[in-house]
Amino acid sequence: MWLRVVEVWLTARLLASPSFHRAVQRVHKKVQELQHGKDSAEMGGVNIDEPNRPRFKRFLQYYVEELKEQLRGNSKK
Repeated sequence: MWLRVVEVWLTARLLASPSFHRAVQRVHKKVQELQHGKDSAEMGGVNIDEPNRPRFKRFLQYYVEELKEQLRGNSKK
């Protein structure tokens, strides 16, 4: 009977621990990546809304936007 009481107490302490939850989240994330591949939001890259436009025009638009941001001082780097 005492063994059961100790088991319940230890289980409650484990489930209340933030480090345990972080570890479970990391394991869950790795399993999801293995099953479904990396999340597109984590891979970064450029999000260009109009994929039907010619590549040069999309690049030029992106380049001009970056220049404007740098001139304003809003550089992301």
